[in-house]
Amino acid sequence: MAIKVKIEGDQEVIRALRKVPAEAKKAMKAEAKDIATSLADWIKADARRRGRQAARGASTVREGTSGVWPQITASNTGKARGILFGSVYGMKRRSGWYAAGRYSRSDGRQFGPYVGYPGHWFFSTAEKRQPWITREWAKAAEDVVNGWDA
Repeated sequence: MAIKVKIEGDQEVIRALRKVPAEAKKAMKAEAKDIATSLADWIKADARRRGRQAARGASTVREGTSGVWPQITASNTGKARGILFGSVYGMKRRSGWYAAGRYSRSDGRQFGPYVGYPGHWFFSTAEKRQPWITREWAKAAEDVVNGWDA
């Protein structure tokens, strides 16, 4: 599961970055990593506020870059195996061991209610921060391009 960052005016910035040296691209990648780190921290904090399952799912959230773009990923392996998607999107039914007949009368819920996209915490947190991401990425790109243009 990965967040793809949508940024308005990104094509102009990409064209400008093609004209600068490799060192400038490296600087832009570092800026993108900083943005991804901040966003990953917000996602993890939001997950911790939502409970133990979400906090366990958030333990797999990692920041990185895809070229000059910030990128956030989460994995359904390790400690989060089997709970990441349930904690993000919720569930309409029981699954796994909790689907056994002996639990059919239980009022408890295995995961929160199903909400679909953007989910309870991963994508919804990123979408709330979209204006900040766009602003920071554009500012970083402008600084890098102007610094190398001079």
